[in-house]
Order: sequence, then structure tokens, then C-alpha cells
Amino acid sequence: MTDAQITQLLADFIDGKNRSITAAGQIEVAIDDRFPDDEEVADVVLALASYRPGGGDYLYDEQAIVRQCKWLQEKIASSA
Repeated sequence: MTDAQITQLLADFIDGKNRSITAAGQIEVAIDDRFPDDEEVADVVLALASYRPGGGDYLYDEQAIVRQCKWLQEKIASSA
């Protein structure tokens, strides 16, 4: 997946257009492939894998993942 495609997935999640578990999974796989050896990104991958709308015990909610997605947008922009 290209950086532009990843950025679009992130933007859709941040803007609330698509906050599904499927979307989080797509972002998770894409950023893991894009940054395979980055420990900070690995933490975000784990958060995305633990995402559920509304959160729950040991789960991340929408707002927590939105913060992670914004950080990823900046990381991708700065690495381009």
C-alpha cells in the first residue's frame, strides 16, 4: 500500500468517515508493512489490534485511536 493510500485510511478514520474494526485492521497491516522495524509504530499496531468502538476492558476506543492516527499521519509526512 502506498503512503497516499495509508494517509487516506488515516484521514477517513480521523474524520469519522470509517472507524470500523475493518478499517483499523487495514491501517494496522499497512503501517506494520511500511515501518517493520519501528518500535513506536509497533505500539500503534498493537493499539489498532486492540481497538473496539466504545472501548472496553483492555481495549482502545475511537478517541485513543484517533490520537494514534494523527501521530501516524505526521510520521508518514515527515518520512516522505
